[in-house]
Amino acid sequence: MFGKKGSCCCLASLFRLVFSLIFMALFALAACAAYLQIAKAPVEFDESAAARVSFSPLEKVVPSDKLPSNLALSKSNNNLDITKFKDKYYFAFRSAPTHFASPKTTIYLLSSSDLSSWQYETEFKMGSDLREPRFLAFKDKLFFYFFQGGGNPLSFAPQSMYVSERSAEGEWSQPKPFYEPGYVVWRVKERGGKAYMSVYYGVGLYSDEHREGSLQLLVSDDGLNYAPVDGKKVTAEASAEEGEFEFDEDGTLYATVRMEMKGGQVCSAPRDNLTAWNCKFTLFKYDSSLMFRHGKDFYVVARRNVDGKYNRESTIVPESLRSKYYLVRYSLSRKRTALYRLDKEKLELVPVLDFPSRGDTAFSGIVKIDDNKYYLLNYSSDIDGFDWSWIWGQIVGSNIYGTILEFK
Repeated sequence: MFGKKGSCCCLASLFRLVFSLIFMALFALAACAAYLQIAKAPVEFDESAAARVSFSPLEKVVPSDKLPSNLALSKSNNNLDITKFKDKYYFAFRSAPTHFASPKTTIYLLSSSDLSSWQYETEFKMGSDLREPRFLAFKDKLFFYFFQGGGNPLSFAPQSMYVSERSAEGEWSQPKPFYEPGYVVWRVKERGGKAYMSVYYGVGLYSDEHREGSLQLLVSDDGLNYAPVDGKKVTAEASAEEGEFEFDEDGTLYATVRMEMKGGQVCSAPRDNLTAWNCKFTLFKYDSSLMFRHGKDFYVVARRNVDGKYNRESTIVPESLRSKYYLVRYSLSRKRTALYRLDKEKLELVPVLDFPSRGDTAFSGIVKIDDNKYYLLNYSSDIDGFDWSWIWGQIVGSNIYGTILEFK
């Protein structure tokens, strides 16, 4: 009798212990999430540079009554690009149920003569995720690039890059795959009669953090067929992606690299050896960066982590778990879209100012209006809404906003 009663008491005690441990673990996670929701690291903005630049009040572009009425918009409107070609502006963006991969994704292409009212050009659907829209005005032609992903919201599965060419108003060629499968287009620019495109191999980016990376700078004479410059990779470092770049007046290349698992890099390369990127590692991660040149000065628009550094140089968390810890902490922290100044001598990005932004934010497009003014488009969760952490912002949705950026 005592044995049965004792066993029941032991089981009840064990159950209470397990329940208590689970409760404490959940409470600890909730407390950490709450802390990260308000965590704010000090940041030193370049006040001198900020005094030389201003921007107009942000105007919501997507959704708005300035768009064509036939767009079937979802609640997450993000990845975008804008360019000018033959006195018209062209604007492309992704629309999907959330930030994550979805078979319901659509990429819309619009055009405008005044940056105010937009006309429908075309749209692309493939029954899977589509991202990274990029325009290139090149040799009197207008090209449009993007990449096709998968449909699983929990997976990053690049399949192929595609290119479409504009033939007339509202007429675009059927997208055709180009280069090698598994690569992701990031940025494409014209220099000296050639088209340069940065791409990275995205398969296994999150599932295998130690696999050799493949960040490449491609070159093309026709905007359709691309090959690596000098047949080389820019870097083979693991988790290297989003190679953003711009050229100086003399042809020197400057770039940023997003290191998904550990931080970022700021780089340069001489004009006679464009694949010899000399890079300086940084503990900060500059996601979705856009680099542009104003005169001799270089600027970058990118995501800023309100919580501070991405790489915490932790010695408490086991090495095997550090990258996961960094990613979780980063996802639970708040974000801003910021303007940075590139210090070319030190190879550092110096924060200048934050744009109104929150939640899921930072993927910009820019087009020059005159010598000192630029039209900047960027996406963000509702700038007048709750200051969501990044992960929640990706779920609740985002809009696209426009502003006039002016340099004094």
